[in-house]
Amino acid sequence: MEIRRILTGVSLQAPHPRAALTAAEIAAVTHADVEVLTVLASPWTLVPAEEVEGLRRAHQGSPAEVAAQRACEQLQRLVGPAVLSAPRVTYRAAFGWPSVELARRAEEIGADLIVLGNSSLAALGPAEDVTPATLRRTRLPVLVAPPVHQVFQRVLACVDGSPNAARVLEAAMAFGGCFRIPTIALHVERGTSALAGGRRPWLGRLEDAAGGGTAVALETAVRQGDVVSEILSESANGPDALVVFGYHRGMNYGAAGAVTTVAARLLRRATSALLAVPV
Repeated sequence: MEIRRILTGVSLQAPHPRAALTAAEIAAVTHADVEVLTVLASPWTLVPAEEVEGLRRAHQGSPAEVAAQRACEQLQRLVGPAVLSAPRVTYRAAFGWPSVELARRAEEIGADLIVLGNSSLAALGPAEDVTPATLRRTRLPVLVAPPVHQVFQRVLACVDGSPNAARVLEAAMAFGGCFRIPTIALHVERGTSALAGGRRPWLGRLEDAAGGGTAVALETAVRQGDVVSEILSESANGPDALVVFGYHRGMNYGAAGAVTTVAARLLRRATSALLAVPV
């Protein structure tokens, strides 16, 4: 996984642009470009109707153009101090549904990563839970910044015995390599009927997918019990972690009880940084 261009979404109402800060820190170590995008419901949010005639007479542009310019100016004032570590930063405003515009813009600029804040604290719009909705629409990895800013000190790759685990591990190792921090392959076996000894089939599959020896150098951790509870426990037991897991595009991860996948439960319960990798 190579990171050359990062798209981060920030609300103009966000009290702390933690997503932008996280994106800038990643850009600093990967030398990536960062685009900060804010999405408004309509131009009228920043251009009152009584201004329209004056704008027309002064040839200052359409209401949409003026609103976008004002939004970018506000965005730069809000986010500027948080993105100082990024090599190159641009600002952009769009109108519509935040998740739709995020997915569309990510494809337009060829982004390698989308960085968003915790939806409950930094949603880009009141009409949708932006982070889960973006996961449903985008084909890119999405990093969810935690409610309280953290500096990654280890990476937890949540792996199982499926072929998708190789993609999760690849993304986790890429982040571990960029930040020069340990990467741990975490596997949770349901219940207490796990193998007492010997090689786990999932570990052999990871070694094969990694090209024969690369995965052996990783630290591995095996836990028994409820998958999400064990992942959350492991992430909380030690230095700040980036938890990497796979998700399936197109699923509704938003409403509580809508789906019961591991990805949906992690999005609802985790307080650590998350990296959702499409599989």
